[in-house]
Amino acid sequence: MIRRFILFGITFLLTAGYCFAAGQKQEETGKMITVSDLAGRQVSVKVPVERIILQSSGSGGAFYTLFALDGKNVVKKIVGWDPGLKMYRHWIWQKFSQAVPELKTIPNIGNVYKGSFNVEKVITLRPDVVIVPPFAYSRGKDLFGKLEKAGIPVVVIDYHTETLKTHLATINLLGTLLGREKRAQELANFYKEQVSKVYDRLKTINKPEPGVYVECGNKGPSEYSNTYGNYMWGALIEKSGGRNIAKGKIEKWGPINPEYLLSANPDVIIITGSYWPKPFQSMKLGYYANIEESQKLLAAFTKRPGWNTLKAVKNGRVYSIHHGLSRDIWDFVPIQFMAKCFYPEVFKNLDPVKSFKEFHKKYLPVEYSGVWMISPESSTQK
Repeated sequence: MIRRFILFGITFLLTAGYCFAAGQKQEETGKMITVSDLAGRQVSVKVPVERIILQSSGSGGAFYTLFALDGKNVVKKIVGWDPGLKMYRHWIWQKFSQAVPELKTIPNIGNVYKGSFNVEKVITLRPDVVIVPPFAYSRGKDLFGKLEKAGIPVVVIDYHTETLKTHLATINLLGTLLGREKRAQELANFYKEQVSKVYDRLKTINKPEPGVYVECGNKGPSEYSNTYGNYMWGALIEKSGGRNIAKGKIEKWGPINPEYLLSANPDVIIITGSYWPKPFQSMKLGYYANIEESQKLLAAFTKRPGWNTLKAVKNGRVYSIHHGLSRDIWDFVPIQFMAKCFYPEVFKNLDPVKSFKEFHKKYLPVEYSGVWMISPESSTQK
């Protein structure tokens, strides 16, 4: 018994010594700074961060940007996240988890928006920072307040408002957290260059903006799903030179009144796609999509009652793009794509597929594949 007690004491002292040494090393290598997050808050955080918790992994969070800034090894720094990527962006999850198998072992800490966020579990994971988008932060202020009282910094990023200013600020903020400021500036310059291909040319266009209707294709043609007000896809329509027919009718998101849609008679219709297993006729796009199936699924939407009277349908201006491309680091792709849909002659030499392939090659741990957007010339865009 005495010998066991002595051994326990030695083990305890060694462990304590290791923890103290590790703590000393962290003090030596890290430094405490104050950053301004995208909610206008001043947050003190020790950088470079080594332990990160993510919210909204598949919907406007920091996930893709972290890989773009720090490469495959950034997975070792993600110590907890929500299940959003796996649940709502399954083909993206499948592609990334094949390339980075360690993603499968990251603990699930729940989702604020679904009411499953586990504060206690987050605290036990000892993160250096929790990174959240604005809608998650506003939804879970009380929960995040508990983390901050426990000494865990919470930093808000913002890809959701779809402005160049907030995108660049988010990229640079994440670069600061990772200690990858130079890479962040390179990424910010790349993003700015890509959107400027649209923004600069839009200034020279002197013609009426086309009326545009965007709908999430997750429910298939049998049921109207969400369209967007001055938010997400709605904001992107305007950034790309279109007139969002849902603005003023839908605050953020929700289904449009079919009678109003028919009376508004849009010039362009865009149905977004992803991989939603149910219903069977949901719009499918992404890493594992094939052009023939995707074109058939898109065509089914044009058969809705009354749609044969719409200008967009009669003129062959019904398009599709991946739903997960909005409100994120890679939304320069839909900005280019939609500008090309709205003003095909002006942007005839702009190639959003090529731009997306370049982004993959430079910044992502996976190779481009599948079908991410459909336009009249899509059969050649593989």
